[in-house]
Amino acid sequence: MLATVGGEPIHAREVDALVDAALRRHEVDAAAVPELRRRLLEEMIARRLVLAYAERTGTGAAGELVDEAVGALRAQLERAGTTLEAHLAERGQTAAGLRRELAWSLTWRQYWEQYLTDARLKAHFGAHRRSFDGTEVEVSQILLRPADESAEAREQAVENARAIREQVVHGNTTFTEAARRHSQAPSARDGGRLGWIGRRGPMTGAFTAAAFELSEGQISPPVVTEHGVHLIRCDAVRPGNRTWTDVREELSTALGRELLERLARYERQFTKVRVSTDSPDVGCSWNN
Repeated sequence: MLATVGGEPIHAREVDALVDAALRRHEVDAAAVPELRRRLLEEMIARRLVLAYAERTGTGAAGELVDEAVGALRAQLERAGTTLEAHLAERGQTAAGLRRELAWSLTWRQYWEQYLTDARLKAHFGAHRRSFDGTEVEVSQILLRPADESAEAREQAVENARAIREQVVHGNTTFTEAARRHSQAPSARDGGRLGWIGRRGPMTGAFTAAAFELSEGQISPPVVTEHGVHLIRCDAVRPGNRTWTDVREELSTALGRELLERLARYERQFTKVRVSTDSPDVGCSWNN
């Protein structure tokens, strides 16, 4: 058991199923799988919190709709020559687990359709234009790799990065000189210069998110990714020209994530979350 939400357990096999599905859809470097697993556990906790919110407020999918969905799945499986019971056994899932999964899908669809209005899509685009309009930023970095995989080593790398940033900000050295002296990335020989990146790649999510928050000439605080601890400098900005209608799907995904996190945070006031010490390093935002 990795966690409990309102006393209901989340088992490793449930997260493993999400990981397997993600790996079938996208090619993921082996080193990034632990971080993927951590994020998917966070997401499952958030989903359970949203379901708890729906049940507490009476705004979720009605039991009759869940019954209909179970019946439709049973009929579909029988047409394919198998049974619902065999399907559950193959997935290592209980009937209660299936009902919870269907309740989540139906409830989330209701919330999604109510929340994702054109007005909200436009407003989100306006507030986060650089993340969606095709803007690119030119960046340089200083990368520090922790001595080992322990939390203590990671925190020491963060502290070292903070000290380097202070030296640059106060004019004791330049970012280029600091990169050549301290960075453990191949870009160190070029003073940390990486070139142009987009919001959707090629750098990792945390790196890119931090880079796109910077104005030209700004240096980020330490950013932790699976590769180590980064200091990122924005060297230039090349604005994009996409409109909100061009990126409706991306906006919908972002707003869906916003809604999920907002409801989950709110429900934590009412529903206890406990994370096992044996589970991945789930972000403190989800722990009680």
